Amino acid sequence: MRYSTLFLTLLTVYPLGSLSIELQGVNRESEYKEPIPQEFDGSWQRWHMKVEHDLDDADPEAVFKLHDTRNANRLCAYDILRMYGLARDEVVGEGNGMGSHDNTEIIGRQLKEKVVNKVMDLIDTNNDGEISLDEWKRYSSEGGEFPDFGLGSGHEYDFEDEYEKHHWIKYHSQNDPDVNVQHAEDVEHELLHHFHEIEHEQIKKGEVVNSPILLDHVPAKFLARQ
Repeated sequence: MRYSTLFLTLLTVYPLGSLSIELQGVNRESEYKEPIPQEFDGSWQRWHMKVEHDLDDADPEAVFKLHDTRNANRLCAYDILRMYGLARDEVVGEGNGMGSHDNTEIIGRQLKEKVVNKVMDLIDTNNDGEISLDEWKRYSSEGGEFPDFGLGSGHEYDFEDEYEKHHWIKYHSQNDPDVNVQHAEDVEHELLHHFHEIEHEQIKKGEVVNSPILLDHVPAKFLARQ
């Protein structure tokens, strides 16, 4: 396994004993209560389109087309799961490339089924298991939007791609592709990336992983501001 210079430097100050790892279980449904920011007036759909697609005002057809991964004018169960950030087996950290590895969550089958079934019940009027563009247009013309499940804004990609989309492209892609200038977000992502690597290598070796990452031990200047 290769470690970056930044990670090795951090380990000289905060050894693995103080930054250890925990394999998380499936969260209880009651734990999914992330509120929609006030600026979106209770609209999860507007929140998602702004945070994940950088669109302040997307019409219903644009919302549909951006999530139609097959270009079939139909949204399938995978499209719905992907939009809500559930088309994976786990959410690493906060799901956006940031956060503590201690917050990593396994995504359970029941949660996936709940989200898909609820969305289909609202919009799939012919019960064929997919949402056609016509069904979506009828639903949205009556003021309907994709509902909120308390899962956050819906990070559609894995945590590495989310970090690249939300931070690396904005601050590093043009003039600093090798990330020579370190921001707090870069350090936080570096820690998340390497402890995720370590955890999965330990699991492959059959080792027991049973203690949490203690990011409280990392100086505040190295952590992304909320």
